[in-house]
Amino acid sequence: MATPALPGPKAGVSSLKTSQLAAVTHMLSSTSSSSDDATSPTSSSSPWKILIYDNHCRSIISPLLSVSQLRSQGVTLHLLLHSEREPIPDVPAVYFVQPTQENLSIIARDCQKQLYQCAHLHFATRLERPLMEEFARLVVNTGGLDTIASVHDQFVDFVCHEQGLFSLNVDQSYVVYNDPGAGEREMEAAMDRIAGGLFSVVATMGAVPVIRCPRGGAPEMVARKLNRLITEHPTLIRSKERHQTYHRPVLVIMDRNMDLITPIQHASTYQALIDDVLDHKANRVEFNVKPDAATQEAVKRRGRIPPPVRKKLDIDPDVDPFYSRHKFNPFPEAIESNGAELQDVTAKEGQIRSKTSGTGGADAAAMSGTGGGGGDSSDLATAVESLPILLDRKKKLEVHTSILQAVMNEVAARDVPQFYELETSLATGAYKNDSAKAKKEVMELATDPTKGNVDDKVRLVIVYALSAAGNSADIDEVASEMKNSLETKGSTVGGEEGAPLLSENATRGTLSKEEHARLEMGLRAIDYLKKLRSMHMIPNINDVMQTEVSGGSGASGSDMLSSFMARATNQATGLLAKATDRLGTMLGKIHKHRATLVLENICEMRPTTEDDDYLYLDPRVKGDVDVSTLRNATRAPVREAIAFMIGGGCYGEYQNLQMVANERRHVTYGSTEIVDPCTFMSHLSKLV
Repeated sequence: MATPALPGPKAGVSSLKTSQLAAVTHMLSSTSSSSDDATSPTSSSSPWKILIYDNHCRSIISPLLSVSQLRSQGVTLHLLLHSEREPIPDVPAVYFVQPTQENLSIIARDCQKQLYQCAHLHFATRLERPLMEEFARLVVNTGGLDTIASVHDQFVDFVCHEQGLFSLNVDQSYVVYNDPGAGEREMEAAMDRIAGGLFSVVATMGAVPVIRCPRGGAPEMVARKLNRLITEHPTLIRSKERHQTYHRPVLVIMDRNMDLITPIQHASTYQALIDDVLDHKANRVEFNVKPDAATQEAVKRRGRIPPPVRKKLDIDPDVDPFYSRHKFNPFPEAIESNGAELQDVTAKEGQIRSKTSGTGGADAAAMSGTGGGGGDSSDLATAVESLPILLDRKKKLEVHTSILQAVMNEVAARDVPQFYELETSLATGAYKNDSAKAKKEVMELATDPTKGNVDDKVRLVIVYALSAAGNSADIDEVASEMKNSLETKGSTVGGEEGAPLLSENATRGTLSKEEHARLEMGLRAIDYLKKLRSMHMIPNINDVMQTEVSGGSGASGSDMLSSFMARATNQATGLLAKATDRLGTMLGKIHKHRATLVLENICEMRPTTEDDDYLYLDPRVKGDVDVSTLRNATRAPVREAIAFMIGGGCYGEYQNLQMVANERRHVTYGSTEIVDPCTFMSHLSKLV
């Protein structure tokens, strides 16, 4: 089997997405050089090709290459492996799939039918020898061997959502390794899958990391498997031994059970709120908007209620300057910056159009800095050249205006800041000396029919259950009162994601079928967490989130909020203006979550912390390394850190981990999958 050499070291894991893109681009361009013999039936001088992938590999390619970029690579058609496909015998095919028995059977059948001129097989991860031998027998017996031009292991079995964020795309990963009914074989396969995905990350970035993890459980199983994979892969080791002058990355593997609050609680930053309150997946956002006034009036005249319009927008922080700058910012800051930048771009556009139309008069002359003469023509040419760039920037800003409005509609309708503030107080131990007050405030918010939807209330109770503020009896009482309130009073906030607006009937008193199902699911999740609590499997609240450590002062936060409120009525709808007074709690508060504290302790090499307690595995060294022996030695500073979470990650945690990053240290965040709070809650409910 032809296996390409793994890439050498890059500048660091900050280039992980760039390295993966380079590997995929090379894969797509390999069809023209697959054979030394130009007369071979499997050789092709044509630059065009067909890309065939399975669902998993489509997820890998989607954040890397758009349809137009695929076309620039010569891909005229891209099809799913499991779909019905017509023969195209004059064009080579590039298969990019997982090495599963089912996929190999379909490929063998394609080769037998000679659907394409030739087939270049690229597997996302290693094709194991037993499967390879079985596939070889199959293609020989069916007469399809001559169609196969090349076979490659690519080691790109992970999804890079953006620079600094990746996932292994393992569905329901928390359920998989926490299911008490899972057998030893299933657990071993799950850990192999995670270790294999992390090996792809290591192979793609081309750097051998130091591996740190807590002792016992899934992290140690994965860490040891990964350590063995790196050690046993001679190509990777050889590529590393040629480069000794850079700082090696540190890979910290953690267990989701160390902090169950972060993936459940409400968010306050722009990117995390998008993932929380809108339909967000693979850098695509979908939400409902009301039709324009003319459409509403036309539909109403026919005696019908106008249906909402579904908007679908693509946002990628790697190519969107505004999103890149503000994705980690508090939501009010993002709104204020969007308004200011849009106003600035619109003003510049007006000035340029005024100059080009010849009606600018003195203003146009003032802009050019001349009163006439030859300088005007060169300034005019410069203005014309800059207009397309300005219009593209304006278009991107208007996309974010739509998204910000959709998020604000949700935030206002559901009173998200109130839930965020109370959950943060619970998570940081603000009520550890006053459990009665904690119970009272949680009870009031969870039973108020005008605050939040079903999921918001359940998530609040879950955070309460995970904190030390209430005992089991209090948790049962709060959950029961929340259930009774929802079933008797209902909720004034609709439950449909993408369009929850305040109900016209504020006291409908009943839950819809969907809302009732979500309530039952949430109660099962609470029951599961109560079980963990009774078994002392939930960490101490003091270990989960550190109290406020930094951020803007109260004065600066108030000043920014006042400025934001002053602009709100001019920038958006009345609902936006109405909600601004609820956003003060999203400003000026920064708390270090558990994963952030762990990564910081290890990167700073602090004694009597996780740096002493966590396992230290070095693929270059046989056996475990005793950290105590390194205390007296000079250890190289950590310049590249990778935090990996087994059991699901979230955008809130990704954002929080950037507190460990600085001008000399880059932090990459990865997880088995990226889950929004409601999805993670559904995973918890399946373990009762």
